Amino acid sequence: MPGVAARTPGGLTYRQVIDLIASLGKRARIAGFDLVEFYPPADIDGLSALTAARLLVNVIGTIVRQG
Repeated sequence: MPGVAARTPGGLTYRQVIDLIASLGKRARIAGFDLVEFYPPADIDGLSALTAARLLVNVIGTIVRQG
């Protein structure tokens, strides 16, 4: 994501994070979620904001499905 405070190479792709959230939700109860390093001044065309929002929606959806 371009809109972070300290970009570094490597890391997980969006799809990998979505799969990780889904797998974790099937194995354990999600007790919390912390989205850090989002830095709006460095965001390009709102791409990072959209990605962060989609991740958050996926986590919330997983928690809701857990009951």
